Parts: sequence; C-alpha cells; structure tokens
Amino acid sequence: MKNIFIILCSLVILFSFKSFPQDIEGSKDHPMFNRMSGFYITDYSAEDFGTHQFYYLDKDDVVEGKKTSISYLSDNEVGALKIIRNFSNAIKKIGGQAFEEGENRVVLFVKKGNAETWAEVYSYSDSYNLTIIEKGEVEQEITANAILEELNKTGKAILYINFDSGKSTIKNESMPVVDQIIEMLNQAPDIQISIEGHTDSEGKNESNLKLSESRAKAVVEAITKGGIDAARLSSAGFGEEKPIADNSTPEGKAKNRRVELIKK
Repeated sequence: MKNIFIILCSLVILFSFKSFPQDIEGSKDHPMFNRMSGFYITDYSAEDFGTHQFYYLDKDDVVEGKKTSISYLSDNEVGALKIIRNFSNAIKKIGGQAFEEGENRVVLFVKKGNAETWAEVYSYSDSYNLTIIEKGEVEQEITANAILEELNKTGKAILYINFDSGKSTIKNESMPVVDQIIEMLNQAPDIQISIEGHTDSEGKNESNLKLSESRAKAVVEAITKGGIDAARLSSAGFGEEKPIADNSTPEGKAKNRRVELIKK
C-alpha cells in the first residue's frame, strides 16, 4: 500500500511539471503588436537596419528601417483568416490601414507624426509570421546651402532620393530634396552640374545601369520643371559600378543607392 502511495505521488509530481511550449530564448513580442492568445514564439530576429518588400494593391514598396521578424505557433487550429482579421482590426483601432491580400496575408501601415511602421502577416491555420519595419523619422535634413557648400568644397554632393521600386519615378517624400537642388541652382546661377545615378548590386548589372541612367534623367527633368535651364544640367548612370559601401549588407546597399551631383 505504501509503494502504491509513493507511485501515485510520483505521477502527480510528474504531471505537475509537464512541459508546455515556451517562447524560444531571447525572443519577445513587438510592443506594437500583441500576440494572439494561445500562441508562442518559435523563431525571432531583430536588426537595427533591414529591408522588406511589401506587395499590396498592385504596389511594390521596399521599406527600410529597424526590422523585426517573429514566427508564432499554436497547439490548436485557429484559422488563417481569423488571424488576418485580428491584425486588421487591431491596426485600424489605432488609426492605421490594413490591406488584406487573400485569406492568409495582410499588409499593415500606421503613421504617428513622422514615424512610419509597416508590417506584414502571413497566416496559416495554426501559425503566423510577422515582419515589422519601423521606418522611423522621415525628416528633411538637406538644405540648398549645405549642397552648395559641399559642391564648392569637394566638387560633389551625395544625396539619397527615393524612387518607386525598379522604376525611375521619384517618390513624393523625396521631392523636397529636389526642391533644395533647385534652390541651390538659383542661389548659384553660374554653377553647372552633372546628375549621376548609382544602384546597389541587386539584379543584373545591365539592368542596373539602365535604371541608374533613367533615374538620373528623371532628376534632371524634375529640376528643369522647377525653372532651371536644361543647358546647366547633364545626366549619367553608373549602375553598381561605383559602390561607396559594402553591398553584402543592407546598410551598405542603402548607401550605394544614391544620386550624386558633380560640379562641372
């Protein structure tokens, strides 16, 4: 009887310490996106700078910034659509937007002040992957005086003008940079410049060369629309041929995707 009691006590202790799923070591939820009930983290990564391509409404936006990737799993089936709707409703409650692409993917966007946060959720019946990019402060720090000073000092000015992915269309967020170039040229009417486009090493060299050329021309066109004589401007594209940073890292690629003004 004593032995049976010991065995029963041992079974109680065994089941009391039954192992339940736990988050992997070093992982945590993103402060903006609470996990769904019953899910635990199976994969996690966070980096100070990264990129992610967001496809939604036939758009293709590459967003850069602080990147967090989290994979969640549940022991019970919840349903892919239910997971998507959970995130759609949550982002709308804080003034954001949700772009549902089918029943198992949604792109989320919210802007508070000048800070933008983008996210994408891929869902399955019992799991989902969450990717977050915190674009951070979108501030205009380029001034006409700074551009002119750099041109007179070094003969060139390196600028970062954003274009639609794979295209030569200047994004609205970068038009203030173009405006400052125009202001600089108005301040210094004797200066002539060459607009040079550069890319990172993603894709084929030939296509990168053509893309950089078309982007340089797009900047020239935008400047002439601002009232600057086209005779003062020229353009050229060098693709990935003249990197200024390591193309093997996201940070390096971002630095290489640039426009240079060269004083003639």
